[in-house]
Amino acid sequence: MVRKFDLIKYKPLERKFLLFRWGLLVVALAELIRFQGSFTGPFFVGFFIALLYNLFVSVCIFSKDTRAEKLILLSLVLDIPVYTLLMAGNVELLNMLFFSYFFFISFHGMRHGILGLIIAAAESVASLFITSFKISDLFVSVNIYMFSLLLLAFGFIIVFEVISLLNISQYQFRKAKNQAARDPLTGLPNRLLLEKSFQKAVSNYQRTGQPFSIVIFDIDNFKKINDQKGHVFGDKVLLVLARVLKTNARATDFICRYGGEEFLIIFYGCGLQDACLKADKIREEFALNSYFDKPLTVSAGVCLYQKGCSLTENIEIADKALYAAKTAGKNRVISGSRFGVDLFHKEA
Repeated sequence: MVRKFDLIKYKPLERKFLLFRWGLLVVALAELIRFQGSFTGPFFVGFFIALLYNLFVSVCIFSKDTRAEKLILLSLVLDIPVYTLLMAGNVELLNMLFFSYFFFISFHGMRHGILGLIIAAAESVASLFITSFKISDLFVSVNIYMFSLLLLAFGFIIVFEVISLLNISQYQFRKAKNQAARDPLTGLPNRLLLEKSFQKAVSNYQRTGQPFSIVIFDIDNFKKINDQKGHVFGDKVLLVLARVLKTNARATDFICRYGGEEFLIIFYGCGLQDACLKADKIREEFALNSYFDKPLTVSAGVCLYQKGCSLTENIEIADKALYAAKTAGKNRVISGSRFGVDLFHKEA
């Protein structure tokens, strides 16, 4: 699998691996201090190049310039040759740091997927075989080391890829599930989450005794608005009402697009009178909205949770109250119960 490089996601990984790159230089420097006489010109050339390379990569990784950050992609083809050049300057150092190829191959496999794994592995083989021609006693051991190294790196990356695919699948599943539960126009939840929110409110009522209310809002004459103004304008009307609802609801309340031009709110910990006041405030704010060239109105049906009744039964009560508001002239709030409906009168 070829993974599109995600700089934001992999930048922390780049910074951690930068410590490994500098660590190799520190080890090489420690060896230089211990065995000054055994190092030749090629080692110092390699050390100087690796030092400049590390500085270049460090600047790119920590730079806020996106163009500089993209240059760290070059490390896919430069890491292994640069550090092979460093280690080839001394046989003992090459033997001691041979394990570092596993980290280079694994890192680029994680960062670039199978493509990075293949490139890093191929470069490792080529670099070590070129070195082994200069150092004849390494030629046989390189084959054994390289075979073991590649098996280990491939196994590591396969596990990493499987885990990545599982994480991607889980993320896509959660994303699809979340999108399916939301209205694409307003971004509000749809009816799929309504039952869960209702059960949450019922559980809270049973535990604390706090009441809650269900309110259904319906835009008056919405079909006429769509016919006269068009569906684009109708969508804007829906968005305005959705914004007014969000503005007047608390973070703990549940709002959803119930269907068409209908919206539903569950006001947690809210009695009938308070719910009617909130609904009436929403009605007034929507009617006063300056976006429309003429006032548009909304009607609302309110239902205080009826103990022992299901979600469907409570919604039926709120729906009957809403129907009563429509038949009474629209642009009003009416509450309902199992015993009938009642027009809401706001006290002065």
